[in-house]
Amino acid sequence: MDFKDALVAFRQSICLPPSGITGTILPWICWSLWTARNTLIFENRQITQEEVATKGMRLAREWCLAQKPKGQGENLSPGNRKQKARPIADTQTPICRSDAAWDKASNKAGLAWIISGADNNIKKQGSTHQEHVSSPLVAEALALRLGIIAAANLDLPKIRMLSDNQTLIRAINNDIQIKEIFGIVKDIHQISTVFVDIS
Repeated sequence: MDFKDALVAFRQSICLPPSGITGTILPWICWSLWTARNTLIFENRQITQEEVATKGMRLAREWCLAQKPKGQGENLSPGNRKQKARPIADTQTPICRSDAAWDKASNKAGLAWIISGADNNIKKQGSTHQEHVSSPLVAEALALRLGIIAAANLDLPKIRMLSDNQTLIRAINNDIQIKEIFGIVKDIHQISTVFVDIS
């Protein structure tokens, strides 16, 4: 089968559960093939067939997770949404911000977090690096877990956790389940039980 025949044959093909991919996978496999080709040409580095297929599936899964679920359009009133509107922020509740940087070539990540109280005074902060991190999402989850552990060690009754990764936030709020961070999210849920209030 040549590429043109494959394109026609698999145009409407859908991955079966439990892949987590609800749409067509062909564009993501093609993109993965293209980037693998560019890596070979420009970096003289060959990527295996398994890596190309895995990357294509991962990209397709990330795309599906980033899309709005059907039926949750703009016509829904705020009262019908699953998530409640965020109340006005309590200025006295400490805030923990976490972030991560991930290096694809080495599978290493830099993790950082900072806990600040009222008037943005820093209560505690930290950073570290982690090896064998498989994706940016895993890195973000590890950073948030470090932040919540530090907050728990400060014996704070309340904490607000902030992350810029919407996929991670949705996983923590039990809107979605993602295999690669399932254990880390369970850790975060377990640690969060020490707080009287966490958001």
